[in-house]
Amino acid sequence: MLRSLVRLYLAVLIGGGIAIVLINQSFGQLFHSRVTTLERDGQSAYAFVLEDYLQRHPGAARAEALAELRKHGGSSFTLTTLADVEAELKGSRWRELRDGKLVLDDNATSYYLPLPDGIVVHARRNEVSNLGVQALAYGLFAIAILLSVILWVRYHWRDLRKLEAAAHAFGSGNLSTRAQLSRKSNIYELSQQFNEMARQIEASILHQRDMMHGISHELKTPLARLEFGLALLQASQSPESPERQRERHQALRKDVRELDELVTELLTLSRLEQGEDHLVLMRVSVDELLDSVAASMANDVADRSLTLSVSVSTAGLRQGGRTAEARAGNGEAPDPTYHVCDPKLVARALLNLIRNSTRYAREAISLRAEIGAAGALVLSVEDDGPGIPLADRDRVFEPFHRLDSSRDRHTGGFGLGLAIVRRVALVHGGDVRLESTVSGGPRFVVTLPALPLPLPVQRKVAAP
Repeated sequence: MLRSLVRLYLAVLIGGGIAIVLINQSFGQLFHSRVTTLERDGQSAYAFVLEDYLQRHPGAARAEALAELRKHGGSSFTLTTLADVEAELKGSRWRELRDGKLVLDDNATSYYLPLPDGIVVHARRNEVSNLGVQALAYGLFAIAILLSVILWVRYHWRDLRKLEAAAHAFGSGNLSTRAQLSRKSNIYELSQQFNEMARQIEASILHQRDMMHGISHELKTPLARLEFGLALLQASQSPESPERQRERHQALRKDVRELDELVTELLTLSRLEQGEDHLVLMRVSVDELLDSVAASMANDVADRSLTLSVSVSTAGLRQGGRTAEARAGNGEAPDPTYHVCDPKLVARALLNLIRNSTRYAREAISLRAEIGAAGALVLSVEDDGPGIPLADRDRVFEPFHRLDSSRDRHTGGFGLGLAIVRRVALVHGGDVRLESTVSGGPRFVVTLPALPLPLPVQRKVAAP
């Protein structure tokens, strides 16, 4: 802090000194005509007395008169003629001197006074120079600059110290630390950026902690069952029937599959959290994408005696200059709706939503796609099961979050499905929200904005 203050003060002081030198050296030339006018007005009486004095001492006596005059003044006089001065003065100044006017030289440090008999007096301007007074003046100037810098820096110093203390506390592990500065502070916007950075870092660290806790908890149960099953196999004294051995092996394989599914889900979520680097954008037929998802879930839906309806609405979508409805009205087959996205990730998100619905739906599940604002693709999955309370709607998309902790994994899954859905929407630049249907069941709505196709030639690619 002190080093910054010293540097600022030296910069201002050096800048002020350079400005003073430039003023002294250049202003005489920049405002030469104005200085000349002021000098004529100020020296008019002096010029009259000098002219009268020299007129009373003509010829050879004039040199003695000037020598006597030098004894009583600080001016250095030189006598010359108009012809000699013509080489030194040019333009308007030469013409003014020839007309009998006092003129200054180029640097405004000396003047030329013409006399009626053609003699020109060349003398230096009377400028009182006192080094002690000048040193005192410049010293006061430096002190004034220092006080001004200190007054200006004082409030910055105070706020910067607060921001420094907040950064030190945050770096020491106090993640809830925030910089509290007045809105009038000149670094208020910087403090807000720091607070936003601290909030995001805190949320990221807490999220990682929750993830590690959830992973540890989820891995512990199947590992414990595997260990227990292996212990039973090892400790078994009497030979078991083939059916009993088959049941034990099936239970162990189930636990292994559960571990494999959990690791797969974690890898998927981790890859999605890295952002858009893993996106493979294609121009996908929405109809084929939804049909593929529905076909993948057909057996699971049938096993639970549920019905899955799929619909695609192209209302308002321009295709070849006309809407799909207009093309159908003219006897033409309507083109399917296409959208640029990563089909594998979108299909994964829809599968997770439908699997979630199959756990709680009573009779029916609905999968719908439509075109939203600015060409966005809006995908929704709803069911007629029990709704989700408002207090829990913001947390259902968090990893390892279950609405009812008493549910077993067969019902509640790992708690990663909806988290993956949210990440899929985010990497596409969209979002996902939870709504309520008329029947009270949940409706998950995924919005995917229109994206440009990164390929030079757009091709129709079917859904996987």
